[in-house]
Amino acid sequence: MDTPDPNIPDLFWGAGLLGLAIGLAIYLAVLALMLWIGYLIIKAAVRNGLREHTLWLESRRGPLR
Repeated sequence: MDTPDPNIPDLFWGAGLLGLAIGLAIYLAVLALMLWIGYLIIKAAVRNGLREHTLWLESRRGPLR
């Protein structure tokens, strides 16, 4: 198995490497998108929770400074 198979042209090896690179790029892009959407969801939840907590505090003690 030291010599490459003569039935498989070198073009297919290049196409396979190109496909691997494109697949890796798409995988990383989807992963980054999922992390970004998760960050936005958590950010919105924290903001809403702080707003509700502030309104609850103000209803008990009056306006905060």
